[in-house]
Amino acid sequence: MRVIFLERKNGNRTLKTETCYNYLMLNLTQIFLVFMSALTVIIADSILKRVSSGTILLTLRDPLMMLVYLLYFIQLVLGIYIFIYKGELAIYANYYIIFYSILSVIFGIIFFKEHLSFIQIAGIIMALLGAVLIHSAK
Repeated sequence: MRVIFLERKNGNRTLKTETCYNYLMLNLTQIFLVFMSALTVIIADSILKRVSSGTILLTLRDPLMMLVYLLYFIQLVLGIYIFIYKGELAIYANYYIIFYSILSVIFGIIFFKEHLSFIQIAGIIMALLGAVLIHSAK
């Protein structure tokens, strides 16, 4: 989309055009980045759970911890990118919590053989509905 606006420089007025990103696309991009942020953290947390041994020092010395640090750093960069482009903390924090919760359940079931009750499954469905409501309220 092209936007035309009046720019004033040194007392002179000129018309200037700029290309603006479609708001919805940028918003969906930010939601995708929040999802990727949650995904990197749950992968790092899962690796951390796998490598955790009897002591903190042994765990910190494990070679896979470098991957954990890298994933946490990627999550930090994604967060910075989201907020540079005016991501709203309250909205995106909710998305992050929902994505992280659902991904942690999926990873727990697949990789750690954890089980869910009917009530927990209902909670996941309600969280998904909550995400849809949060996004549609704009």
